[in-house]
Amino acid sequence: MNSPLNRYERDRPAIEADPARLKAIHAKIVESLKAVVREFAITQDELHLAGDYLNRLGRAGMCRSLIDVSLAMTSIDATVGQAGGTRRNLEGPFHTKHPPRPLGDLLDRPLEADARRLKLSGKVSDAATGQPMAGVVMDFWQADHQGHYDHDGHHLRGEVTTDSEGRYAISTVIPLDYSDHDHDPIGELYRALGRHNRRAAHIHVKAWRDGRELLTTQLYVPDNPYIDSDYVEGAVSGDLILQLADAGVDEHGNPAYAAGFDFALVDVG
Repeated sequence: MNSPLNRYERDRPAIEADPARLKAIHAKIVESLKAVVREFAITQDELHLAGDYLNRLGRAGMCRSLIDVSLAMTSIDATVGQAGGTRRNLEGPFHTKHPPRPLGDLLDRPLEADARRLKLSGKVSDAATGQPMAGVVMDFWQADHQGHYDHDGHHLRGEVTTDSEGRYAISTVIPLDYSDHDHDPIGELYRALGRHNRRAAHIHVKAWRDGRELLTTQLYVPDNPYIDSDYVEGAVSGDLILQLADAGVDEHGNPAYAAGFDFALVDVG
């Protein structure tokens, strides 16, 4: 008989972890949760409500996402030693292989009238020596001015390579904030908490050298209304917020802005 338990035993992946480390982490988590139960006098009914919610979260395949938005930045800051380097950040779910953009233009579509053009440029240097890093592939992807990612093509996606002085430049648009979880258990939780589930507007960046990933981070738009309340815990920090300068209008009459951002990479390879 192919019962749910039998299917679980057949399909489940084995937990691969150091047993002593796993036991210590498990004990610490349970003790911390016991302290919360005692402090708030949480009832068994409330515990069962929490268990039912976790069942819904698991059936929706959203457990990893909730862990990411709640704890991933804490993990990054705790485990990645990067003295002097640009702060790392989440990759997010929408990265793919992106095409080279020799001229730095990430746009594959005409700009709409309400889009704001952005020219982003800067220098990439070695965090240890301060020397410019040539030949670094800077990999960008982002939402558009309405908060939508291109999942079918490469609009607002692409790679540029730093020149002999470590410089890069891209032409893109200023992205809009967006929500990922309006219709899933993560959104359910945030509504119950009286919180929104919007991401502050941002541009994703990876830096590659000789096929090795040296950095994954995000750059944030300063005039976005969610810059101080991004639902990803700890994602936004002042050192990752762009400074926008008014650049008039572009050749199509769209409002234009310029921003500079210098990256410092830790190359341990």
